Amino acid sequence: MTSRSLPLITAILGALLGTTACVSTDTLKLISAGHTGCTPDQLTISNVQGPGSMWNATCKGKTYLCSGVATGKSSAEFSCALAQ
Repeated sequence: MTSRSLPLITAILGALLGTTACVSTDTLKLISAGHTGCTPDQLTISNVQGPGSMWNATCKGKTYLCSGVATGKSSAEFSCALAQ
């Protein structure tokens, strides 16, 4: 499983994880891209749970389970792994 901090996207999603606002599919694609090896245009997002705290990203026939967790007021950690 890969885990890395993405400063700008982290700040945006970190703020959203603490609210009831929805996270856009485009934002989830950007976050997922670095963890899946696919570009945002290649990804399909589905099964979004919570305000972007868990979702599936599909690309090139593979589905990844992705998640995000707030680690502070303006930061979050994200990871994606092949779904089983």
